[in-house]
Amino acid sequence: MRHNKPYRYFMHLVVWMALVLLYAYPSLRISFNSSFGLKRVLVQDILYGFINFQLFFLLVFVWLPKPVVQRRYGQVIIRSILAVCGFAVIKYAVGYFLFPDQVLIRMYSMIGKPHVYYSFPMYFLMATKTGLGVALLAYSYRLLLQRQQTGPQDRLLASAAEAARARYIRMQENSRLLLHNLQQLTPILEDERKRDQEGVKAILLLSDLLRYMLYDKALEKDTVSLPKELLNFERYVELRTLCNNHQPLELVITGDTQQGTLAALQLQQTTEAVLQQFHNNSGPVAIRVQVRQDVVMLSVQPDRAREQHYQFKLYPDHV
Repeated sequence: MRHNKPYRYFMHLVVWMALVLLYAYPSLRISFNSSFGLKRVLVQDILYGFINFQLFFLLVFVWLPKPVVQRRYGQVIIRSILAVCGFAVIKYAVGYFLFPDQVLIRMYSMIGKPHVYYSFPMYFLMATKTGLGVALLAYSYRLLLQRQQTGPQDRLLASAAEAARARYIRMQENSRLLLHNLQQLTPILEDERKRDQEGVKAILLLSDLLRYMLYDKALEKDTVSLPKELLNFERYVELRTLCNNHQPLELVITGDTQQGTLAALQLQQTTEAVLQQFHNNSGPVAIRVQVRQDVVMLSVQPDRAREQHYQFKLYPDHV
């Protein structure tokens, strides 16, 4: 019902005229005992306030919506000026034919002499100034309505853009990590003794990681299932151990690993960042993953180095 045009018109009219009456109330109270003064207030304030409302409503809901949406500001200016000038002529015509003594009177003369009235150019200029104020108010209100209407769409577009940006950054990180794994795999493939056994196994592991990190649709979302993430983390640990015999990784996972979701590849990226800091260290590296109710704890302890702890938010399965 609120989008019905008559309802919209009358609701805005009620608010507008209430403001007009509030503005005219002091003059009404003073002129209440004078028929001439009362008529002047009713015409100049109430009637012409009603005419100004027609200008306001015409601009807000008829003439300005399309150019405002299209951001054609030249059209906004032209249409506003045409409407203001047209209503200035209407105001002069109403005063000239119906209420000359209330609208067009410029100076009251002594008895026996004619009153002095505004000429059309003078009154047109005054009415245009008032109309420009109404047009500015109408344009501001139109922008407010447009913002309310397009606000949800803008937020959706911004959210989609942010999601696309996050996916792009994640793909860059995944590609960088895969390239690093491939570089580590190269020495194994060049060694004839390791190529047939360790090399084949490493290639299979890298292929599985490649499918997961670049082509798995689960990574298009913000989070992935914990079982899938842990499975590919185990593949990563095994692949890195094959490629770095001097720094074997010892992985221990505890807790409930069958439920929950977490941000994709955080375990791999964090572990790889720590290991690259200690790439010159030889000896085993202890990696512990502990799954708790709402968090996943990761501990990485290179040989002869201080253990480092990290934690990641664990979300319910439906998120």
